[in-house]
This record gives sequence, C-alpha cells and structure tokens, in this order.
Amino acid sequence: MNGFHVKLMVMLTYLVQESKKISPSTLLLTLKRDEAERPLSFQPGQYAAINFEHRGRKSPTRCFSIVSAPTDQDVLQFSMRVRGKFTTAVSNLEAGDLVNVSGPFGGFVFDLARDKEAVFLAGGIGITPFISMMRHLVRLRADNNVVLLYSAQSQDDIPFADELMSIQKTHPNLKTLFVIGKPPVDKLPPAHVIEGNISEDVLNKVTGGDYSRQKFFACGPPGFMGAMSAMILKKGVPRNRMLTEAFTQSSPKQTSILRSWPANVYALSTIGVILGSFVVMESDLLRSLPPVTTTAPTKNAPFLVTNARKEQLDQLVNGIPITPSVVPTPSSSQIAGSGSSSTANTPPPTFAPVFAPPTTTPSKLP
Repeated sequence: MNGFHVKLMVMLTYLVQESKKISPSTLLLTLKRDEAERPLSFQPGQYAAINFEHRGRKSPTRCFSIVSAPTDQDVLQFSMRVRGKFTTAVSNLEAGDLVNVSGPFGGFVFDLARDKEAVFLAGGIGITPFISMMRHLVRLRADNNVVLLYSAQSQDDIPFADELMSIQKTHPNLKTLFVIGKPPVDKLPPAHVIEGNISEDVLNKVTGGDYSRQKFFACGPPGFMGAMSAMILKKGVPRNRMLTEAFTQSSPKQTSILRSWPANVYALSTIGVILGSFVVMESDLLRSLPPVTTTAPTKNAPFLVTNARKEQLDQLVNGIPITPSVVPTPSSSQIAGSGSSSTANTPPPTFAPVFAPPTTTPSKLP
C-alpha cells in the first residue's frame, strides 16, 4: 500500500509517579504513562523536552536525556542536577501532577546490531544517556562488549553507582570503571575505581592499546568533551567511530545532529495536513524550547557538530513539496535486505579491558 510518510514530533502527557534525590545533587523524575496515551517511542541515548504546571504556575520547557530503557513502555525517567528554578520546581512535583513530554530528539544513539564493542565516556551528569543504553542492553540480554568510564568529582555524589555495579555482576560484558577527581575512593570497589581523570593511560588500559574496533561515545560538559575528543583523535580513531554530545544543563545544548528527528512516523492522507502539522509544530517548539547556542568544531573538539534546531525545522518545512507526492512503502524483501550482511556475519572480536589502576597518576584534563 502506498501513502505519505513523514516524521512528526510526539507530544504526550505523563503523570508524575515519583520525584526523588538519588545523590546529594541529582534528581530522578519517574513518570507514568497515562492509560489514554500511547508510549513515547525513542532510541537509547535520545532526549526529550518537558514542561509542566505545578500549583497553578506553568513552567518553561527544558531538555533532558531519557534514562529509562526504550522497552519500559509504561514508565519514562529523566535525571538532572538540582540547580536553578526549573529543577527545583521539578523536585517539588507531586504524584499525579501532569508533565508534557515532547520528542524524542537527538542522534546520540547506540545501535545494538552495529556497535558490538563500545567505550562510553561520561562526565558528571553526562552519565544520563548511558544509563538508558546500559539498561537497554540488560533488557535485551545483548552480548555487546561495553566499558563505561564514569568521571565524577567525588565518590559521594555518583548517581546510579549501585545500579551500574549490579549490572556488571549479572552481565560481565558491561563493565564500569569510576574515575574520581578528588579522594577518598574507599567507598567504591577497588578494582573499579581510579583517582584522577580519564587520561591516555586509562584509555590504553581499557582498550588494551588497540583502538581499531570500538565505537566511542562521549557525553559531558564542554571542557570534558574537548579533552575526550582530542585524546581519541590522537589515537587515530576515525570520526565515524566516535559520537559526542556536549551537555550543559543550565542552558541545554545538544550537539548531535537530529538524525532521526523525530523518531516516530505517521502516515497522513493529504499534503495540507502535513504542511499544517509542520507549521504548528515549528511554532510551538520554537516558542517553548529554550534558546540553543551552536558550537563550531575546534581543534580540541573536532567531533562536535552544530545542532541548530530552528534551521533544521525551517529546512524541513521548506522542503515539503507544493503538490502531493506518493512515497512507495518498501516491500518486506527490501526491508529484510536493508542491513549490512558483512557486519551480521562477522563475529565480534574479543574485547578484554584491563581494570587494574595505572602505575602512574593520571594527569589532569584541561
């Protein structure tokens, strides 16, 4: 059957189930799907925009990474540092309050079939998209080999630490190494902690000095991203094997291109409905979302990609034809043949990262 195929942003309403602190500075917001709404369809690593009304006051809209797994159909979770008016208001939400969720957005996505070996580099609250990825791997009992390097300032403020250690016990192929900036580190398992910062020495230990196979994912503040990008580039890793997303909560900046923007597909019957949907969507999104500051690639951050939402929305709207055009629906044989046969038939190489602490103290990152 032929028809019009167009990607649309989803705006759904969820109910607050719980809003609680999971570390001294980090909040976990758990939302429950309204029975009248369908679940948000997203990929592990994507983010969404949320707003709400609490005690008669409407909030602005802010973007946060989704920490729940895509397979959790009835629950949606976000985690954030409690800083400023918005996150403080989120911490005061009560069970049953309504939260509007728009999205999903972002191309910072883990592909289970393609990314058989991966190194995750998380800086501070940049851990959030990786939690979704790790949970997704656990739910599907995937055999992907993943090492998470989790950089934090203090051992007393590490959200999801217990969950990550539990995951490693039941899934040895999903490893976590905590890199703590300030001692002490006595509360963490000795075999899974290093003092200092993520350095070349640390990277060499988890990769065994071989950078030819792994996909590298990095998320954190701009300074962290610049340091990670420079180190990975120095190791000769091609750009198509590193994906980065710079995140700063005070003014949300997501730097991955919205490759799958948005992730959900609808079939619409007339071009007028298509145009109307895009125009309304563009107006609502640009009015509600906070301004995004674009970041150009630099020598120290060669992988950062500009995410100019307004320009992309304008391009989508202007690119719609004046007259309807029918896009054929691919046949089942075409869909089945869309994957890479060489990737599917080649067994993943052995990945055995070393977790022993380095013999020298890692140097501080810029």
